[in-house]
Amino acid sequence: MDAPLRILAVDNEPSVTLSLRFVFAGPRYEVTCVESGVAALAKLDANSDPFDVMIVDQKMPHLTGAELVSAIRERGSSGKIIVVSAHLSSEIREAYERLDVHEIFSKPFDIAELRSAVDRLAA
Repeated sequence: MDAPLRILAVDNEPSVTLSLRFVFAGPRYEVTCVESGVAALAKLDANSDPFDVMIVDQKMPHLTGAELVSAIRERGSSGKIIVVSAHLSSEIREAYERLDVHEIFSKPFDIAELRSAVDRLAA
C-alpha cells in the first residue's frame, strides 16, 4: 500500500475541520487539523515529512489565510494549497493567485469537488 496522502487542514471553525476529517477518513488519507495559521506554521516547522496538500481558510485570528500562505511559501514549501473560504473578494483572490495557490473554493463548498481537487493535486 502507498503512503497515505498527508493533508493539513487549517480552519478556526470546528464544524469545518470535523467535516474535513469525515471527508478524508480512511487509510488513503492522513489528516491533521489545526485552528489557526500560527498552529499551522508550528506543525509545518515541527514536521520533517511535508504535507502533500494544505487546505486553508481565509478569515482566522492572528494570521489571515493569505498571510499564512505567504509564510508557507517563504519557508520554501512545495505543498499544494487549496483555499476554502466564505470571505473571498476579488483582491483576496488575486493575492492568492500571486502566491501560487492551486485551487480556491467558496464556502459552502461541494465536498465531492474538494475531494476530487485534493486527489488531483496529489497525483
